[in-house]
Amino acid sequence: MTLLALERVRKSHWRGRHEIVVLDDVSLEVEAGELVAIFGQRAAGKTTLLRIAAGIEAPDAGVVRFAGCELGAGRLRRLNGIHARIGWVGRQGPFAMRMLDHVALPLLRAVAADEAERRATRALRRVGAGELAGARWHELSDAERTLVTIAHAIVREPALLLADDPTSGLGLEERETVLGLLRSIAEERAMAVLATVPEIPDALRSHRVMSLSAGELIQATRRAAGEVIAFPQRGDGRA
Repeated sequence: MTLLALERVRKSHWRGRHEIVVLDDVSLEVEAGELVAIFGQRAAGKTTLLRIAAGIEAPDAGVVRFAGCELGAGRLRRLNGIHARIGWVGRQGPFAMRMLDHVALPLLRAVAADEAERRATRALRRVGAGELAGARWHELSDAERTLVTIAHAIVREPALLLADDPTSGLGLEERETVLGLLRSIAEERAMAVLATVPEIPDALRSHRVMSLSAGELIQATRRAAGEVIAFPQRGDGRA
């Protein structure tokens, strides 16, 4: 089942008189139970792609659909119940709040405080961060912060999870843990997960790998499990 579909999406911005193309005719689909990783260097447009996929930002052209519903900037919140079905893994967190309260926060409009706390505890334990319930953001390592943001994103049990460079700045073992966690969550909850990564090795635990460069999204092919990932040549002859 396709949960997220981008069809011929284009996005650009202007720098003086020069148009900077961020996304150029980008199309992709993400299925339930699948982790798709998009590799790209810094400023490649990965965050813009995720923001458009979330309905936070509108494309200049093209269509974005989540669970069959067309999204646009701001429209996500007007579609009954849909905004609660999309989770976002970012890089920010609260300074003074306990991590248990931070993870429970998205639930407080829907359920009682004690139920929100129970679900938040369960989410923290699921990502291997149960012992961080009483900690504050400034007390956490980068890896611990990533785990907490994943717990915060999955506590509402969304159908689609968007992760913005969750492995950035982490060590090799920590990166493998995070991507392995995202894959297992996708599989066990039949959740569609789209994650951007700064390095190709981070993508090896995904079901599919794509590359974003110069606005173009390129589908990679795996020649065999655990072996070399090959990206097709672009029309201009560059990889």
